[in-house]
Amino acid sequence: MSVDGKVLIEVKNLKKQFGNHLVLDGISTDIRSGEVVVVIGPSGSGKSTFLRSLNLLEKPTSGQILFEGADITDPKCDMNLHRQKMGMVFQQFNLFPHMTVLKNITLAPVKTGKLSPAEADKKALELLKRVGLPDKANSYPDMLSGGQKQRIAIARAMAMEPDVMLFDEPTSALDPEMVGEVLTIMQELAKSGMTMVVVTHEMGFAREVGSRILFIDQGRIQEENNPEEFFGNPKNPRLKEFLSKVL
Repeated sequence: MSVDGKVLIEVKNLKKQFGNHLVLDGISTDIRSGEVVVVIGPSGSGKSTFLRSLNLLEKPTSGQILFEGADITDPKCDMNLHRQKMGMVFQQFNLFPHMTVLKNITLAPVKTGKLSPAEADKKALELLKRVGLPDKANSYPDMLSGGQKQRIAIARAMAMEPDVMLFDEPTSALDPEMVGEVLTIMQELAKSGMTMVVVTHEMGFAREVGSRILFIDQGRIQEENNPEEFFGNPKNPRLKEFLSKVL
């Protein structure tokens, strides 16, 4: 895992309010190229809101997010352009049911003019091989298991050759026996040097694959560290309590 030190995403004093409820309460952190940042925390802690703010699927109430130097929270910023460099993998896969697997993967690169249809098809077949589903190009999502759908969703996000990939609880909707096949693909991605931000409940993945772990609770980063220190020597009382319940 090569972390080359270049800051890809800079988060400054991020706040998000829903009505009277402050979901994010002043989060600041940097995400560097090649890092695998794993975000954990109890339900309702704000971890998914934090992740979804990074590509403005959630619009922050205040604060700043810089992606590759551009302030994406500036209303004048062309967010669609920046989103092309941010892959997103959702809990519920979000594949288009009326399109084949191949079409799901090639849609964005062709539509944005990044690749010609022939180039996109070639790339999609390479990616299907990479996620272990080379024979599923002409299948429809409904013919696939949850684990297969999520692997297709990862291939779809990779088709745009993003600079960072965001994963929002990618295994939470899966049957237990399918979790492993998705985590394996994510582990391989991390090894290939992809910058990743992953919200997950999978502590084994956090420990083995993460380069840095953030514990978010009550809308704040309560603790962050490398996996060894984070799991082996937690400081924050709320983190200690959380780990005692999940490990």
